[in-house]
Amino acid sequence: MKTDAPEMERNVLLIEDDGYCKFFLTQVLRLDHVRLTCAQKGFDAFESAADAALDAILINFQDWAEQELVSVRTLRKYNALTPIIAISERPDVDFALEVVHAGAFDCLSRPFNNAARVEKALRNAFVQIDALRKQVDHDQEEGVKYCMMGKSKLLAELQKTIRQIGPLQVNILVHGESGTGKELIARAIHTESERRSFPFVAVNCGAVPETLFESIFFGHEKGAFTGATRTHAGFLEKAHGGTLFLDEVGELTPKGQVALLRFLEDQEFFRVGGATTRKADVRIIAATNRNLDQVVEQQQFRADLYYRLNVVHLLAPSLRQRPEDILPLADHFLTRFCLKNRLNPIRLSSQAANLLEKYNWPGNVRELENLMEGLAATLPSMQNVITRKAIVEYSGKIASILPRKTDPEDASPADQTYKEAMDAFETRYFQLLLDKHNGNVAQAARHAGIHPVTLHRKLRRHKKEGSGERRSTAH
Repeated sequence: MKTDAPEMERNVLLIEDDGYCKFFLTQVLRLDHVRLTCAQKGFDAFESAADAALDAILINFQDWAEQELVSVRTLRKYNALTPIIAISERPDVDFALEVVHAGAFDCLSRPFNNAARVEKALRNAFVQIDALRKQVDHDQEEGVKYCMMGKSKLLAELQKTIRQIGPLQVNILVHGESGTGKELIARAIHTESERRSFPFVAVNCGAVPETLFESIFFGHEKGAFTGATRTHAGFLEKAHGGTLFLDEVGELTPKGQVALLRFLEDQEFFRVGGATTRKADVRIIAATNRNLDQVVEQQQFRADLYYRLNVVHLLAPSLRQRPEDILPLADHFLTRFCLKNRLNPIRLSSQAANLLEKYNWPGNVRELENLMEGLAATLPSMQNVITRKAIVEYSGKIASILPRKTDPEDASPADQTYKEAMDAFETRYFQLLLDKHNGNVAQAARHAGIHPVTLHRKLRRHKKEGSGERRSTAH
């Protein structure tokens, strides 16, 4: 594996019991830029596989058994990203497919009569891990700097405003629909301020009982009331030096509004049951999904408090206002879910992606996040593509706004890519072919003019998600 350009060192874990693969890799291929670590099968091998610095994992199978597939699945649990290359003494197509479905990236047959094939498998694995790491790094950096994913003009303008007002000592009111990420915006402002090294304290105003507001916000002294068995610091003291985020501030009770206004006037307060004046240096960022102008007019919210909170007004755009951000967000949520749960990467089919872009997302980013995680969690184990059909079957809200024609087979070929159209045709063709020959693969293959092994492989690839594998007989 020698090239003119210098190659970065690669870390490869080899799991085998007889030393054959080690000899071939080190003495035949002589991989100058590969550092090989060897382990025997067992718990130690799984522990070694958990190393995030690994660029590839090779595991040698002695038998063709279900236990070997279990080993691949276990390796995948210990390391969700690193490509696994399975090595077997049986050049069996069905077994190779089973191994890949279990989570392997590739499958090789030994003895290694083709050194180029082994080298290519390793190179492809390195390309795969590099791409996955790049995706992870991109998500963490763009992280969007504050976990605000997207490339829309609206989001770019919002981020520019956040950078501008972050360092300023002003109170801010963030308005937007539920699920638009108002708390993310508040945290981004905190991150851009000089208060970033101090606490960010978030409180849902709608969940604070009126009778406990002063105790929760200002704290109380021991013995201040029945049940006050110890001194309690309120939200203001906990946020001292940092930012206090008041979510759903429009739900504050009249008593809570008066108490908050009193604090904002001089930054002073008393603990309940206390006689000492206390100060809290906090920046207030409030958020609401209500039209506070209208609520003030209806005299349900104090105008003087509203003006103190609304020094700078930010609008959290809805997801339907920035449709170009839907797919980057969906990919981000899928990648994050797969990494967190040690799953193989999951992607959206082109038709599924088109469907997401057409939906109006009344629940905004939160709805999209929940949908992606739910779909990824319920996807059949041998699949890594979320289809349009899967989305429609999972989400009644999305299904309710669409025509009944949801199966990709029924979609117009003009709405599909060439590969999708050919896949749909093959799926239907092979179903009809097997039905005609009563499930006899040998006869069906002979009729189609292809080898039975080829037909087996195509049937597995086109197996419908969620349905059991078609039973067939070979004569």
